[in-house]
Amino acid sequence: MTTEPVSQETDDARARYGWPSIVVAVVFGVLNAYVLWNAIGNLINLPKEFGSVTPWWLLILNLAVPILTFAVAFFLGRRSSLGARTLFFVIGLAVVACSTVGSIAYVQSHFGLI
Repeated sequence: MTTEPVSQETDDARARYGWPSIVVAVVFGVLNAYVLWNAIGNLINLPKEFGSVTPWWLLILNLAVPILTFAVAFFLGRRSSLGARTLFFVIGLAVVACSTVGSIAYVQSHFGLI
C-alpha cells in the first residue's frame, strides 16, 4: 500500500459545498420551490375545473420536474467549481421554466382557457 500525498489538484477536484455554494443552492431551491408550490396548487384546483378530462400526466409532470431538476443539478455540481454548480442550477431552472410554459400552452390550446 502506498501513501501518496494529496495534491492540490486532487483536493480541488473533491471540493465540497462551502457557504457560497450553499447560498447558490438555497436561492435556486427557493425558486424551484415556488414552481413546485404552483404545481401543487394546480394539482389540487385543476381537477375541479376540468372534471373527467383532467390531464393528470401533465399535473404529475409539473410536480416532478422541479424536484428532479434540482436533484440532478445538485448531484452533478457536487464536485464542480462554484461557477459550474451555478450553471447546473441555471440549466435546471431553465428546464423547469420551459416545461411550465409548455404545460400552460398545452392547457390553453387543448382546453381553450386563457
